Amino acid sequence: MQPSSLQQVEANWEDEENNRHVAVAVEFTRQDKAVEIQSLTPKQVTFLCPESNSPLRSVGVWTDKGRELLAKQLHAAGYLPQLEEEIEASLAV
Repeated sequence: MQPSSLQQVEANWEDEENNRHVAVAVEFTRQDKAVEIQSLTPKQVTFLCPESNSPLRSVGVWTDKGRELLAKQLHAAGYLPQLEEEIEASLAV
């Protein structure tokens, strides 16, 4: 079976260790109900108060270097399998 065309969703990585949320554009394909992530593009970082967990400020991610750094951190944190599962679950509805 041929993989489906490229699709895109927005996701949020809750980086609790660094008290931030990272908004990410995710491009993926589906084949036999399995999701395969093709690319991640970090778009915005919201920094959180460590005590209250409330937002302190948000900044856009505009540079290639900033996007690359955040994508590497997201990979290193092991978030991709969870993200694939979340996308699969949202598509099953």
